[in-house]
Amino acid sequence: MSGAYTHRPVLLEEAIQGLAIRPDGVYVDGTLGRGGHSEAIVRGLTAGGRLLCIDRDSQALEEGRARLAPWAGQITFLHGNFGDLAALLDGAGVERVDGMLFDLGVSSPQLDDPARGFSYQADAPLDMRMDQGETLTAWTVVNQWPRQELRR
Repeated sequence: MSGAYTHRPVLLEEAIQGLAIRPDGVYVDGTLGRGGHSEAIVRGLTAGGRLLCIDRDSQALEEGRARLAPWAGQITFLHGNFGDLAALLDGAGVERVDGMLFDLGVSSPQLDDPARGFSYQADAPLDMRMDQGETLTAWTVVNQWPRQELRR
């Protein structure tokens, strides 16, 4: 997918209100996606504020960096799984945060891009990897794992 993809995050205003952003605060967007929530967060920060953007999808990070380029000095992009949040924050030297946002689920670009293999709308390989750097694909699971392992 190209950077031309546009999306208005669901419940954006409510999410930002819930964060009650402090201009000099430290915030985490644990699921960057295409950066809609992150942009709203960073717009509420002054030069003393910081935003950490996490995503497993390298393509999302690349497109998020482009979208958020005007605020690059305030944002740290982290490739990883929000499930490893403590280690990611430790690695970034962050000891405390003022708020976190997690917009859970698959993003529309992942579903819309046949090469990602999340949808049956196109004849494409079954992939379904959130992180394209991982080697295990859904095709491997479905076609090569033993029945007992699938049942487990």
